[in-house]
Amino acid sequence: MQYKKVITLSLIFAVVFAIVNEFVFAASTAVTGDGILDGALKVLVMIQKYSWPVVTLLMVWALYKYYVMGNEVLAEKVVGQRMVVGIAIFMVIVQCLPLVYAFFIV
Repeated sequence: MQYKKVITLSLIFAVVFAIVNEFVFAASTAVTGDGILDGALKVLVMIQKYSWPVVTLLMVWALYKYYVMGNEVLAEKVVGQRMVVGIAIFMVIVQCLPLVYAFFIV
């Protein structure tokens, strides 16, 4: 795979940010006391927590396209590699959103 370092670092950062989010928001997601701002933070934390199963399924599909279907058709290999890189970077962004939002509203 061409972008192996990017994918590996992105997945490592995603896991680290998930662990940091669990420690930061373990007690409460109430940061400001405002219902709307704290509600948006709760939604971002829920998206962050429940994105792992969806992304795992998408990653399995992308790896299937890269390794299995890509052995027969080169275009599928390229699509699968782009999907893997995109999913890894998207996961880092999703994991960072609650922390970035909390930083900006406080």
